Parts: sequence; C-alpha cells; structure tokens
Amino acid sequence: MFKKIASILLAVLLVLSMTVIAVSAAESDNDAVAAGDDSAAIAAGSDDDSVGADDGSGAVGGNTISFKADKSIWKNFRTITFYLYQHGGDEIITWGSKKGNMDDAGNDVWTFDLDKKGITLESGKQYGCIFTADWNVQSCDLILDSSCIGDTASLTGSTVENNVDSNKTSYVVHWQGKDPSKLGPPKCITSIGNVIGEAYWDGDTPYSMLVNFIKSDGKDGLANAIKFNGKTEQQTIDDTAIALGLGQDDIEKAIKESGKSPAWDKSKSTAPGGSSSNGGSDGGSSNGGSSNGGSSNGGSSSGGSSSGGSSSGSSSVSSGQETTIFFVFGGVMLAAAGIIFLARKRRDY
Repeated sequence: MFKKIASILLAVLLVLSMTVIAVSAAESDNDAVAAGDDSAAIAAGSDDDSVGADDGSGAVGGNTISFKADKSIWKNFRTITFYLYQHGGDEIITWGSKKGNMDDAGNDVWTFDLDKKGITLESGKQYGCIFTADWNVQSCDLILDSSCIGDTASLTGSTVENNVDSNKTSYVVHWQGKDPSKLGPPKCITSIGNVIGEAYWDGDTPYSMLVNFIKSDGKDGLANAIKFNGKTEQQTIDDTAIALGLGQDDIEKAIKESGKSPAWDKSKSTAPGGSSSNGGSDGGSSNGGSSNGGSSNGGSSSGGSSSGGSSSGSSSVSSGQETTIFFVFGGVMLAAAGIIFLARKRRDY
C-alpha cells in the first residue's frame, strides 16, 4: 500500500514540476519581447497611433526613426530607448529619460515617432543618437540628419571601444539606407587616444581632431589618455596621428596650434615623415571635443574586454528561467529521496 502511495506522489510531483517549467519558459519568452510598462505610460497617444513594420525589411516610413534589434545579438530585454542630441549643441532626449522609449513594431523593429514627442530634425543640421536595451547595453554613437527620417538603424554584430570608458564596448550600428562613411558612427578619439568611427562630423578633419586632442584638458584629451593607456605623450601622439593618417609635419603644426607643450620629439617620431593630405589647419577645430557626442553619458555601454574588445558577454540579461528549472528539479529529487528513505525504513520494520 505504501509503495502505491509513494508512486502516486512521485507522479504528481513530476507533473507539477513540468507545469512550472512550462510556465517559466512562457514568461521568459514574453519578457524578451515585451515593452516595459513605463514605455506605455509615457507614450503620447493611443495604441492606434503606433507605427507597424511592413515585411520585416526594416523600412517603416513615416516621421519616425527605427531600430532593428537583432535578438541573436541583444537578448532578453524589455525596452529599446533612443537617445538624441544635436551635434555641438544640447541633448534633445536626456540620457536615461523615458521620453526616448521606443515602440515595439514587431519583427524585431522598434520605432520612435518624432511627432508624438514634439521633436523636429531641422534640415542642414547634424545630430547624434545612441540606442540602448534597458540601459544595460548600448550602440555606439550614430550620426543622423533629417534625411534619416523613415530609415532604420541596425546592429552590424561588431563592437567598438566606448569612446568615454575604455573598459566598456559599444555595438556598431549603421543606417540601412545610408552610406556609413557619410552618416555612420562618428570619427572620434577615445579617452585613451584610440581612433574609432567611420564618418566625420561637419567641420571636423583629421588635423582638427588632433589639435583638439592635444589641447583638451578633458576626458577627450591627451592629458587624460596618458593617465590610463600606459604610453608616453610621444607614443600616444604618434599612434593617434598615424590612425588619423597624419605625418610628422602635421603633428608639429598641431602642437604649435594647440598652445600646449607635450613631450614630443620630431626626430623620435614613428609617424610618416612630411605632411599628409589629411593635414592642414582648415576644418572645424572650434568644435572642440564635441566629436565625442553624447556618449559621455555612456556608462551603460556593454561591459566586456578592454579597449576595442569584442566581448559581448554582457549583452544579455538573464531571464531567471534556468535558475527556476534547477530549483524545481532539485525539489523533485529531494522529495523522491525522502520517499525512498521512508520506504526503506518501512521495510526495515
């Protein structure tokens, strides 16, 4: 009689455990694609106003900016948020603001309706943007202008050093309908002196960027870089200039224009001799460090390897499903062990 009762109890426990696992899996799947409650709360307008994607190609249209969040790259997030600033100007959507929460349009496409949020991209002006997933992982900066309205940005799958924190990485994004050498991740010099990006802000040249790097006392300058990169001023200036395609004459002129006196010796320089076509004092050195864009707030970029690392290990947020499964099976095993123990004791008597 006791064996029959024990068998029934084990069967009930197994059925209950499978039910809990199925419910946990369903909740995890829903969490991976559902927009956060805060996103819905701040949306200006009804659900009928949301813009849907067409056939999954990423072409959404309308007065929107869209982002395709590839779930094989970014995983287990609830909300994609759009951060926006004007180049050389102020933030339009502040870092961490719910105003930037995007709408889930399906097919992994998220949209941001500029009209609903009262935002106008003025013709002839450049802006910068960053996309984030729950502020736990982020894209690199991306240049946009009014021609990008209706276009979709998407992850390339590669990462790049975060231009503010060299211990973090950001995911590279491109517009699907734009040339990344013109409207792509902006060229900039990172906090440790590396050069990243593909497109130049209006007014920036390699030479103006080097001048600004040498003279800046901020996080985007030479003085900050040598504190963390383990190089001398000579090595840092040479490496940065080489990455910008500049020569020794360009460096010499940039140092003079910067008004600084770094420890750099032309006779010891590893940069190419002479001047490059990228040199010259033309360009927008008045832009200062603004080429770093708004990612000075980029503390939420994906963690990973050091500068320029390609680690994407922190790009996903655990859903807790695996933990639930282990606890359930652990409980079943303990219960089974208890029943077997009691059965053996019963036989002993």
